[in-house]
Amino acid sequence: MRTLRHDLIYMAVFTLVILTMPLWMQPFGAAYPDLLQRFAIYGILAIGFNVLFGMTGYLSFGHAAFLGVGSYAAMWSFKLLTMSAIPALIFGVLVSGIFAAVIGFISLRRSGIYFSILT
Repeated sequence: MRTLRHDLIYMAVFTLVILTMPLWMQPFGAAYPDLLQRFAIYGILAIGFNVLFGMTGYLSFGHAAFLGVGSYAAMWSFKLLTMSAIPALIFGVLVSGIFAAVIGFISLRRSGIYFSILT
């Protein structure tokens, strides 16, 4: 029970810091939305890595590759195919998901170092 209370306090403080970030980051000019977007992207990456490595013990080198494939596909569709931002984002997620599914299907029955090498 005590850990739950501490977790809720940490979450409340973190939420308060995030919600007040635009106020105390104004001296940085117009760069703070980009910084907050990077925080969100790398936070999601860290959560995914924690789920796989922290809870199951499988070390995956594919997380960075999946992030890179999705980012590259989104920017390629945004710039070259002249999609707007939302369809380009959806396209990047789909391409990265398909790539991750193929790699995951190949490495599904492996464990230990073989799983790490395949990803």
